[in-house]
Amino acid sequence: MPDSRAPDHQVGLLSSLVPSGIPANTPARFPTRFSTRIPALFAATPVTLALLLTACGSGDDEADVTPPFKPAVITAQSCSAAAAFTATAAQISLPSSGAEIASATLIAADAAGNLNGSFCKVLGRIKPVDPTAPVINFEVNLPATWNGKMLQYGGGGFDGVLITGLDPTNFAGADTATPLTRGYVTLGDDSGHVGGITNGSFATSDEALRNYGRQSLKKTQDVARLLVRSLYQVDGPLKSYFIGSSTGGRDALSAAQNWPDSYDAIFINRPALNYTGLRLSNIQLGRSIFQNGGAGWLNPAKTALLLNAVMASCDTLDGVQDGLIANLPACKARADATLSSLRCPNGTDGGDTCLSDPQIATVRTMASPLQLSYPLANNVTRYGGYNLMAGMVFGPPYSSSRNFGPNGTGPQAPNYLAVTSGTRANAPNAYLTGDQWMKFFITRDAAFNTTSVDPANPGSWQQRIVDVSAQTDAASTDLDRFFARGGRIVWTHGTADEVVSTDSSVEYYQALVARYGQAKIDAAVRFYLIPGNGHGDTGPFIPVFDSLGILSDWVEKGIDPADKIVAGNSQTKAAADTSPAGTAHRPLCRYPTWPKYVGAPADPDQAGSFTCASS
Repeated sequence: MPDSRAPDHQVGLLSSLVPSGIPANTPARFPTRFSTRIPALFAATPVTLALLLTACGSGDDEADVTPPFKPAVITAQSCSAAAAFTATAAQISLPSSGAEIASATLIAADAAGNLNGSFCKVLGRIKPVDPTAPVINFEVNLPATWNGKMLQYGGGGFDGVLITGLDPTNFAGADTATPLTRGYVTLGDDSGHVGGITNGSFATSDEALRNYGRQSLKKTQDVARLLVRSLYQVDGPLKSYFIGSSTGGRDALSAAQNWPDSYDAIFINRPALNYTGLRLSNIQLGRSIFQNGGAGWLNPAKTALLLNAVMASCDTLDGVQDGLIANLPACKARADATLSSLRCPNGTDGGDTCLSDPQIATVRTMASPLQLSYPLANNVTRYGGYNLMAGMVFGPPYSSSRNFGPNGTGPQAPNYLAVTSGTRANAPNAYLTGDQWMKFFITRDAAFNTTSVDPANPGSWQQRIVDVSAQTDAASTDLDRFFARGGRIVWTHGTADEVVSTDSSVEYYQALVARYGQAKIDAAVRFYLIPGNGHGDTGPFIPVFDSLGILSDWVEKGIDPADKIVAGNSQTKAAADTSPAGTAHRPLCRYPTWPKYVGAPADPDQAGSFTCASS
């Protein structure tokens, strides 16, 4: 169970600050009461005030801000003063050596290239306990006029890149205001290392691994809350949200699972929640391709052959030929027949018009769940298969690098380029990340032959894998405290995802239902599968809708997300659909339903032509 209590050091500081007559055991509500009884404190500098307030409690009880909520308006002077801000290790709830600011700059609303209105841009670093470990670089953006809300952004891949908090949210259209423009404080970090999203070498540092696993999220939020109190001179925020995709989706779930008092709602897209299972499945794919002299490798022509056969078999199962597969259950029921129809005579490789038995085995490996002989953290024993036989995007034209190996005449040996670069020639993207994980998270041996390990039975590496999973995975179904506080989750996953298994989301959702019952999950979670949407800006359908607006309206106004969200398509669509990009609209259907074409009106570009069906 996550521990949401104020740390002991805060209670100790509290006793020295409480004036006579105010109990020392009231840290949760103390900041507001203290400020109303001791007006002289407001004569202190904003930074000093923030430190005093933080010493008095966890700051997670947003509901206790005394109305009316009147934060200060940030000026150039108050913004520049933030450059002197520091936080001690005692003021950050997880181990560090404190935080310092690198720069604080007021960005004018009319500054060149600025789409976020006037805001104070604060860049800083959280220092490690281990002097050999890297710092956590962070950015906190504080709008000149604050709406009382905070939005934290998650990262992607192995992170290693500063998440600025300046970007639009997932699926936002060109006419959707950015969170900063709407008045949100936004924040992000680099997860505690620099190196890029495919470079796992940072994980040889224990502290860097813990920060990437989840700890950088809370450390950064702690510092952001201090800055909020310092510059706006009020307790807060009133509401705290988290939005993230892939690793960022894992981040958001980790935040809700581990610090439920600090977050009110999360939006997660294609979350890499079963993180260790994902990396083990990456390795399993690599073994299927690289072993036996590369006999299991599918070149680009064979990959296209496979995907075209799946589309031909399943496209119309949802009632319309549009280059999107929505009826996944019916399509998966045809998988064996579709794959068998592609088999070369006698199972031996006969060229690009068929698949050999080793190549069919590779497809089955990717499409089937990876079953483990041991439990990972949270008692997880499998990783869901990919939708390779049900519309997954795996190669051109939608994803040129995420396939079985982009170019050349065949796969190369598993240790072919400098391992720290995180790049490979002819490497399948999925195996690349699994190889980095095995080398640096698990063995910490840059020369290790990853394909020598059987993920289902890893032998002497099993305990290390289990231990690392406890630091990185977000597969716990314990959301008791989060739900009890009224926490909400809006959740999407594309059915064409080529990086994170769509079924991993489905299995976690089903586990939540098993734990809490359908009624409770219906009250707190909305889960949507998106036909044709891949990982990132890939796939024939990239929806456009206001994810942050849907999330905040649910929490703040009690407006339930629709069972059928209408979304436009921002992507050039498949050849089967001849209408221009941006004109098609589809419903995003609440799981387990899917969009079925009913032809009234008889226009496949109108969301009203579809119903959310279960059969």
